[in-house]
Amino acid sequence: MTDKKVDLGNCSLELDSEGCVELHIYPQEVLQPDKIREIFDTIHSTFPEARTLLVTAGRKATLSQEARDLVSSEDITDQILADAIVTEHYSHQMAANFFVRHNKPHRPTKLFKTEEEAREWLKAQI
Repeated sequence: MTDKKVDLGNCSLELDSEGCVELHIYPQEVLQPDKIREIFDTIHSTFPEARTLLVTAGRKATLSQEARDLVSSEDITDQILADAIVTEHYSHQMAANFFVRHNKPHRPTKLFKTEEEAREWLKAQI
């Protein structure tokens, strides 16, 4: 990762040299639509070179249903080309599987068990 990092209170964003932004949701946080808008506004203004998104989360971190609807919509961003979600915990795997199947994100979205696998896939999406 580079030194481009932003803390947004209940999550952080960090840009790597490949144009990938890592969104890390802190443990036990439930992100709402206003936070999703803040995240993508921050990506647009702070990381204009970003092209992909890698999502990681602490234990019991999640998105509200409204936030999942927003993040999967075409209206949220055209800057990000693909999302990789790292599911280290079983609860995250269940929630992420539901998200992909139910919300059907408009951009390529895939689940991974490790950050390394996720980053390799994201590189291939650019």
